[in-house]
Amino acid sequence: MSKISKNLKELFSFTHNERIAVAVLLAILLIVFLYPYIAPKPNIDDEGFEELKLLVDEFEKNKIESEVAETPVKSNKNTQQKQEKKTETFEFDPNTADEDTFVRLGFSPKQAAAIINYRSKGAKFKTSEDFKKVYVVSDDDFKRLAPYIKIKPTVNQQSEAIEKQNYTNENSAKMRVNISVEINSADTAELKKLRGIGSYYARLIVDYRNKLGGFTDINQLKEIRGIDDERFSMFSHQVKIDISNVNKFNINKLTSKELAQHPYINNYLARGVEQYRKIAGKIENLQQLVKEKILTDEQAEKLKHYVEF
Repeated sequence: MSKISKNLKELFSFTHNERIAVAVLLAILLIVFLYPYIAPKPNIDDEGFEELKLLVDEFEKNKIESEVAETPVKSNKNTQQKQEKKTETFEFDPNTADEDTFVRLGFSPKQAAAIINYRSKGAKFKTSEDFKKVYVVSDDDFKRLAPYIKIKPTVNQQSEAIEKQNYTNENSAKMRVNISVEINSADTAELKKLRGIGSYYARLIVDYRNKLGGFTDINQLKEIRGIDDERFSMFSHQVKIDISNVNKFNINKLTSKELAQHPYINNYLARGVEQYRKIAGKIENLQQLVKEKILTDEQAEKLKHYVEF
């Protein structure tokens, strides 16, 4: 045996005690490796853990109940403050009240702004019931505020009221006079001689006559706002009409904007006439427009006294 082989044998040879030590070390390593797989698992359902779990659940339940119990108190406090704020009531005109006034009456700033915006679009409150039409005004709000709504009459309403107040005295004198007024040439002073017509309605008649170009039928007077059948019957027998005083317009020369100024022509119709002229050229008669469904027969009948070609 060579010297090298002898040395290797001596290097890897163990004494009896060394072999025992190696065996013990291997056993310890094996136990350490296998321990996680063979060690008993803790019993998560044991009595101690269940008791701890119950304590945690009870704590969470009490915490939630405490938070819920606090919330209504705050809500009730806010509601009470809001109700106290809404109890302020005083007379007001919804047509002129500002945002601050509506807030004092119990509306929120956003609700007050909504009422002002509703008004800015042209809406008018003629009666207290109209105030209920605003979507932010609830039934409870209206019931609470209705007794305090005081709407001031508009200028037109005041004029009509004055007309009614003077009606008896003025018309008792007119009934004793045999009157005949040519409606297309009369000024306001002459029109006031008619029974049931004062300064206010005399101005309305003249304004509407100017827009039409003149009256061709006495019943056209009922197209004026405020002249109903009852008022019309008071003076209709005192009126006569001279259609030679009617002013006509040339339908081929006016722009759509100018045409739309006439009471019997709306914007849609005016644009239709203008477009037809561009395509077909000169309009010879109204039946052309009826045939093209730009005019109805009824509209053509109304306009025939005012149109020239």
